[in-house]
Amino acid sequence: MLTFVIRSLFFLIRLIPVRLAGALGAGCGRIFYYTGKRHRTIALKNLRRVYPGKDLAWRTRVARESCAELGRTSFELPHVFLRSRSFLRSRITVEGEAAFQAAMSQGKGVILTACHHSNWELGGLSISMLGYASSVIYRPIRQAGAETVLKGYRERFGASFQSRHSGLRWLPRALKQGHCIAVMIDQHLSNGTPVPFLGHAANTTTLPAVFSNKYNTPIFGVMLHRLGHQFRFKLEFWPITIPASDQLNEVSAMQTICDSFAPAIHAYPELWMWIHRRWLYLDEQEVETS
Repeated sequence: MLTFVIRSLFFLIRLIPVRLAGALGAGCGRIFYYTGKRHRTIALKNLRRVYPGKDLAWRTRVARESCAELGRTSFELPHVFLRSRSFLRSRITVEGEAAFQAAMSQGKGVILTACHHSNWELGGLSISMLGYASSVIYRPIRQAGAETVLKGYRERFGASFQSRHSGLRWLPRALKQGHCIAVMIDQHLSNGTPVPFLGHAANTTTLPAVFSNKYNTPIFGVMLHRLGHQFRFKLEFWPITIPASDQLNEVSAMQTICDSFAPAIHAYPELWMWIHRRWLYLDEQEVETS
């Protein structure tokens, strides 16, 4: 039943022009900001932590527009998951692909790091849409029917989505096959390692640093930038070089990776997802000492 509901809802929203769907989603996101007290509080606390010099009006605007971007992204998903490759490709310009393509051609695979910025589902789909063999580490949703539908949409251009709960025995083989391994580095992990993210310690996966060092695999960052408020984007790749002195230090290596995302987030903070408890590690420490 849930599978039928999701497919039907996506089909209906797909009939709405994508720009209008995005605008409706942005409006719903702003309503969510004002009605969702818990998430509004989290967003404002995160922004106060990262931007202590900004006033409340600025932080309120960014938090509200971040929710609007989340709503816009959500209502665009039927278009992302159902429209043709040619349609999606026509809405994305790519920057830095030559360096990424050269790294992939070496046959050792690539560790591709990403974050929840702009329409990250389209960003994740773009890698396989461009023709690159990719394996994506992700967190499945708990509803089995919804998970089946969404996983099928996410894999429709040939990507392989691997649950972060199912272990990593597959990963060395995927690297040997020349896959890029996509990892989100901006999610709180209860068993993660504290690494500075936007200047403040946050529990973070060290997988990119560990596997890059073990298999001598190049690391890249990737980010999808929305151009204005339209369904038009720039997909940016950039190489991340870990200093030789830090290659054996997982925290230092991961900080280099995290720091490479900071300029884009600071330039357009409203495109990042501030309602996530990214600094739960620090929040819990503050509770213990209060």
